[in-house]
Parts: sequence; structure tokens; C-alpha cells
Amino acid sequence: MLPYKTIIKIDRDSTVPLYLQVCNEFIKKISCGEIASSLKLPGSRSLSDLLGVNRRTIISAYEELEAQGWLEVKPNQGCFVSSKLPISHARALDSGIERDHKAQSIFELNSNLDFLEHYKSPKIAGNELVIDAGYPDVRLAPMRSLTKNINGIMNGNRSVKLLNYSDSFNGDLLLRKQVVKYLAETRSINVSTDNLMITRGSLMAFSNIFRVLLGPGDKVIVGDVSFKVANDIIRIAGGDLVKVPLDNEGIDVHAIEKVCQKEKIRAVFIMPHHHNPTTVSLSAERRMKLLMLAEKYQFAIIEDDYDYDFHYNSSPILPMSSSDRAGSVIYVGSLSKTVAPGLRTGFIVAPANFIRELSRLSRFIDCHGNMALERAIAVLFEEGEIRRHMKKALKAYHIRRDLFCDLLKQKLGNLVSFQVPEGGLAVWVTFDDTIDLPKLREVAIKNGLLISKSVFSDAEGNKLNAIRMGFASLNEPEIEEAMNLLEASVKAIRA
Repeated sequence: MLPYKTIIKIDRDSTVPLYLQVCNEFIKKISCGEIASSLKLPGSRSLSDLLGVNRRTIISAYEELEAQGWLEVKPNQGCFVSSKLPISHARALDSGIERDHKAQSIFELNSNLDFLEHYKSPKIAGNELVIDAGYPDVRLAPMRSLTKNINGIMNGNRSVKLLNYSDSFNGDLLLRKQVVKYLAETRSINVSTDNLMITRGSLMAFSNIFRVLLGPGDKVIVGDVSFKVANDIIRIAGGDLVKVPLDNEGIDVHAIEKVCQKEKIRAVFIMPHHHNPTTVSLSAERRMKLLMLAEKYQFAIIEDDYDYDFHYNSSPILPMSSSDRAGSVIYVGSLSKTVAPGLRTGFIVAPANFIRELSRLSRFIDCHGNMALERAIAVLFEEGEIRRHMKKALKAYHIRRDLFCDLLKQKLGNLVSFQVPEGGLAVWVTFDDTIDLPKLREVAIKNGLLISKSVFSDAEGNKLNAIRMGFASLNEPEIEEAMNLLEASVKAIRA
């Protein structure tokens, strides 16, 4: 007889009923061939003694297995594994440890994603401070108001419609109306709801945009030091990257013109406000020049304006989308930075025909999104809660930026160089060549400080000894503590 006491595992602390655990264990063993087809199983009394469970548990498990077709009961003979099941030959498991999910597939992978790095979430002990790449402080988010709105929606008559399937693939109409109004009032982007789509954050927006926009081998211009995730999305969509230089005025539009004179360019990806990672802003002169080039050479401009709302010393330059008369700009915004990343709410503004193409694609990817959450966010806009949050967050982040930059210069002096950013949530910091940034990160983690892993290279692959350091998600005492730990870590590796 098989060693059922060993191969049928029961977890008495599990919330799954015991009879189902027994049933599921039998299914696994039969499926992988450890329990053979047509094999007679022990009687219910015998098996209950072996497993230390009530006999009724075994009877219920056998009844469930019979109902599912795994067992057949023969009168006066007993229970047998069904003879109709295909024969599966048992295989020896690696090192004798049972695994529910196999590590290796038997089928060939053909995803062509070898260029993508495997992302590993950083291990945070829970008491570590984190200098991220520029995230908002979710503790400032208007969660109480959002929760109230969601409860009101879910308990009201609107919940039935919002929780059902919808024929709108562009997002909740009320939220689109509110975003259209907000963009007109804050960015001078005057469009209708036909020009706007709600997405699950900006990354989904980019993914859909480039799927619709690009064919295999189409060329997309990006900065020589640019947002790696967007670059990867372009490559996933089949596009080829063409990198051009960046300086303190943003992407070099004269270099773009020279490229366009030599080859067909399908799109230019830019971050005109607080470019990621370098935080520089595209000058007004270059913005207008780029719009002229787009019209002349018929390429699309994908304008990622992820943190337009956070500008500290002066009013930001209006987005390129506000000056676009030719229909060349695809504008992407997000509430991930302005409110909280977990809301996963972004938007695309584009010519109406392009939005219609995105809508055709969206129904196969996201159907109609999270309409209840979108409606709750729409009410936040409607009630003025988003504006109040922006005002509060802007004041807090301004103070944090100043403190972060002052302490960075005070603690590390000539070992770092940076420009105090006019806006955004991060500082682009170049370290002295004597400081090994990966080593600094290792030492900092041991000291209780996790630093963003964003170490960049230029277009030629030359490593830049610089990282993007976020200040917004830390309050003032946390910034002071983080700077003390950073200073101690730098001293340790230099010693």
C-alpha cells in the first residue's frame, strides 16, 4: 500500500475544510501519476486512521472525488481511481521536495523580451528609510474623502451600473469631463471628452499608444539619458530607439532635425517638465521648434507630463499640447504622482481619431477599467478636493526640496553636484568618481537606508555616476535622518 500518511498532506491551520484538502491532495497525486489509474484506494475507516481525521472527512472527500470523475465506486469492491483517466507516468521530483508550480515549462518561450531586466523588489525590513526615485507621500493623499466617495457610490443606486459591463472603453464619462475641465483651467489644453481616455496609470497609456502607433522597426527618438521603462515599452511594441543628446535646456531639437533629414521618424518621446531622470525642463524655444519639426516631418510627439502640478519657484511653461494646432501631440498625464501611485489613474489627450483607435484596442486589454474608483475620483475633482490636496502637497514638497538640497550640500559638499530642481519630486545628483554607487547602496542598506537603484548610462553605454534621489515621500525629520545615514555610508566606503 502507498504511504498515504506521507503523501497526503493536511494543514490543520488552513481555512480550507479538511475534506477538500484530502480531495485536492488526491487530485494532485493522480494528475502527476503518483497514484495510478484503476488503483484501489484504502477504505474510509483505514484512511481516516492513517491521516488522523474523522471518518466522515474521508467519506466526504471520496464523494467529492467521485462527483468530479476522479474515482469510481464498485459495489462490494470499494473505491478505485477512475480507469478512464489518461495514464500519467510519475517523475522523480528535484531533491525530493514537492512543488505545486513547476520552475521550468516544457514549451518554448518566444516572447523576445531578453532585453528586459528581471525586476526584483527591494527587501525592506520595515524600519528602513527609503530615498526613492521621486514618489509622492501617500500619507498626504485625501484618502478619507476618497473612501467616503467610494462608500457612497457602492451603497447608492449608481453602483449597479458602475459595477456592470460598460460600452465605454475610454473611462467614466464624469471623470473625463472633470479632467477636461481641469486641463483647460490649469494647462490651457482645450479639448472635449472625445479627445480623452482614462487609463490605469501612465505605463498602460504608453503601452497602448505605442501598440497603436508603431509598426516593426519604426524609429522613435528619445533622450540619450531617458526614462528606461518608456524605452522598454517602445522596444516591446517593436520600435527602434534613436537617442539624441540632452542638456540643461532639455532634448536637443537641432539633433532631432538632423536625424529627420536622414531617416523617417515615427515619434519623439519627451518629458518636457522635469525630465526623468535628469529633472531638466525643455525650454520654450525648443518646444516651439519641436512642434514645427513634427508638422514638417509628420511624426508624433508623445508628451509625458507626469508631474506638471509640482512647480515651486515660478509658473511652469504650458504643455506642448496646449499649443498643438496640427494634431501631432499625444499628451499623457497621471494621478500617480499627484495623489498616490496605487490609484493607477492616468489619462491620454490626443486627436479624436487616435483616441478611437486606442478605444478599439482597450476593450481587449482593460475592457472598461475600474469605473467605481474612477467615479469616486471624479467626485474628488467635482468637490474641489483634488485642488486642495495639490495646494497642500505643493507647500509640503517645496519645504522638503529645500531641506533635502541644503542637507545634501552640507553633508556631502564637493562629493556631489546637482541643480536645485524648479519642480518635480526628485533631484538628479552626480557623485564624485571616487564613490562607487552600487557599493554605496549596499553599505547604506546595512545602515538602514534604502537608496533608489537608478544608476544610468548615456547613449554610448558609458556609466554615469549619478542617481535620481526623491525627496517628496519623506517628511522633514525623515529627511534629516536619511541624510545622516547617507553621510555615514559615504564616509564608510571612502574609509
